[in-house]
Amino acid sequence: KTLCPPGKHVIHVYSSGGEPYEPWEKLTPGSEEYEAYKKKRVEVLFCAVENAIPDVRDRIEFSIIGSPLAHEAFLRRDRGTYGMAWAAGSSAPQSGILGSVLPFPFPNLKTPIDGLLRCGDSCFPGIGTPSAAASGAIAANTMTHVDNHLKLLTEASKKDPLYKFLDAGIMGQVYKPLVQGFTPSPELRVDQFVSGAGVSPVDYTATDPNISERIDLKQE
Repeated sequence: KTLCPPGKHVIHVYSSGGEPYEPWEKLTPGSEEYEAYKKKRVEVLFCAVENAIPDVRDRIEFSIIGSPLAHEAFLRRDRGTYGMAWAAGSSAPQSGILGSVLPFPFPNLKTPIDGLLRCGDSCFPGIGTPSAAASGAIAANTMTHVDNHLKLLTEASKKDPLYKFLDAGIMGQVYKPLVQGFTPSPELRVDQFVSGAGVSPVDYTATDPNISERIDLKQE
């Protein structure tokens, strides 16, 4: 589905992470110099789009340019960039097993604090909307039994025909025995998960009458 009116489209165009920050940090957002520099730097993106849509500038009804300073101000991104920065060929902090098999690994979802997970474009599998969303799915699967994760996907797939692809189907049953011994992550397990693989999934929804017992929040 789309939020655009019939016959309209949204195009999101962006450059690589090689945009120098130094020229931007000398500018004041909202100033004439800043607006002029934005228009100058966006030209390379317009030229790229014009290879596919030659008259794109004539057809635009609304456009907005996101500069590194805008990313820094509105998205709280260091120097207006995305992801983490470390030397090529070296392992990122907390990359775990990824650091031994990938030449340029992102950190995994674990942190030095047991039970504290992270997700987003600064950790595996990396930068971009699909990757950031995937990291959230991985974090969810890490926090609860894989049965609950597959159940959620099945329920979501029935909400709208557009989401039918979310139903894991037979592949979910193939995937399940491969990971059920590792979900939830050991430091997040309660008594029901101590035995590892094969345990019954836990319902962590607010409608579960035993939720206080199942997540060790018993009243003293």
